[in-house]
Amino acid sequence: MMRVFSRRNLLRGAGIALTLPWMESLVPRAARAQAAAGPKRYMPIFLPNGAAELWRPPTTGSGAAWTLGPVLEPLAAFKSKMTVLTSLENGSAFNADGSSSVEPSHGRQPGAWLTCVDPGMVRQQLGVDEANNVSLDQLMAQHANFKDLTPIPSLQLGLSTVLSYCDGQPCSNSRSVSWSAPTQPMYKLVDPLEVFNKIAGVAQPADPNAPPDVNQQMRLARNKTVVDMVLENANRTRAKLGASDQLRMDEFLASVHSTEKRVTAVSAGMGGVGCSPIAAPTMTTVMPDAPRQNTETYNKGDHADVMNDLIVMAFQCDVTRIITHMLEDERSEFTYDHVTKRTFTEAGSVEASGTCPEYHGGGQHGSQDDFATICWWNVGKVAELCAKLDAIQEGSGTLLDNCVIFFGGAMHGSNHDCSELPTALIGSGGGLLSTDQHIVLANRPLRDLHYTIANHVFGMGMTDFGQNMTGAPIQMINEIMLGA
Repeated sequence: MMRVFSRRNLLRGAGIALTLPWMESLVPRAARAQAAAGPKRYMPIFLPNGAAELWRPPTTGSGAAWTLGPVLEPLAAFKSKMTVLTSLENGSAFNADGSSSVEPSHGRQPGAWLTCVDPGMVRQQLGVDEANNVSLDQLMAQHANFKDLTPIPSLQLGLSTVLSYCDGQPCSNSRSVSWSAPTQPMYKLVDPLEVFNKIAGVAQPADPNAPPDVNQQMRLARNKTVVDMVLENANRTRAKLGASDQLRMDEFLASVHSTEKRVTAVSAGMGGVGCSPIAAPTMTTVMPDAPRQNTETYNKGDHADVMNDLIVMAFQCDVTRIITHMLEDERSEFTYDHVTKRTFTEAGSVEASGTCPEYHGGGQHGSQDDFATICWWNVGKVAELCAKLDAIQEGSGTLLDNCVIFFGGAMHGSNHDCSELPTALIGSGGGLLSTDQHIVLANRPLRDLHYTIANHVFGMGMTDFGQNMTGAPIQMINEIMLGA
């Protein structure tokens, strides 16, 4: 679907261009059937440190034949809209024998999650200190099926507070998963107010030495919100809408107003734009004063919640159709003492006593219950995002139905193997992917999954993707394809 842009579906104010969600009243009659179908969207969500063993569903099959593993319990409401894939591997992107040992694991494996090549090999070929292949999300953003159809080609988001170890490798391997060019990592935005301002057309200056945005400074100083700034334009637009669209617009503006208030509070609590209208700190270096755990001013759950709201806002308004979201940096060392421990068995999980340790050392390399609890908490935040997307009707389905959420990690888990990768697909990409199933693939290369999604769902016409050092040819994964 091509987005129909006009002055009528942009609310403008000083330094603001707020895109309205789709409304029938704003679309020319001849384009309404096409516009109502809803665009297809792609969102990789990265889970650091792999996953605990009980991520894997206990049975295979489709429909009633399979159930979610205990770590995936929070996604139970979306079982019918997801597929869990077991036995994907990415070791073949690194090793000629296809083996799963890739060390240093945290510093190398994440760099290949969306490229399926060894970043070290690319660095050696180019003779530079930092390099990778272009990632799948950016190949999509540069493709004619996406390019110039939305105001923002793609967004890179994350929950990191930039406290992580890079395993002696370039930090672009473990603090980013998107690459727009071989020497251009796309570092994630972690400050929610910076993301909100970008969506609302008030992007921060690209040059960190440039003066702060004047319009934003004035708005913050006057304690004005984006909705305040576009209210006059909104009232004029509202008068031209039908009754149902007027209600939809009122709900949208109320949501934007509420979201901005909450993102400003979270941003201020983490020392971001909401605290002072300056460019956000770079993601390339460790911030020694970054929160290592929840504090009086920073709450990881609030951070996750407002980022979810911003993802929904960006997709609902068709500001972008491609978002990568890192739940943490790969070797996250954030302490999850805000999360109550759970006890896990194959039958499920129950709340226990005490709180969780630091994610990497005490979690991934500690108690499997602790590790599973931290994974479970992160899965829960993905489930909350899915609930918000699924609540928005779009055509004959929902916004979630028109998404492909690629949710998973770059390593198996505590053993650090680059095989048995935790992977789930949520959403059917507009009815093109099969759902409600658990499929065990016989050590299938991850690049086959990316190749299938790119071609079958998004029609990119790729003839190859990534690399397989064993020489095995790339193939479509027929088990997940509908309408082929």
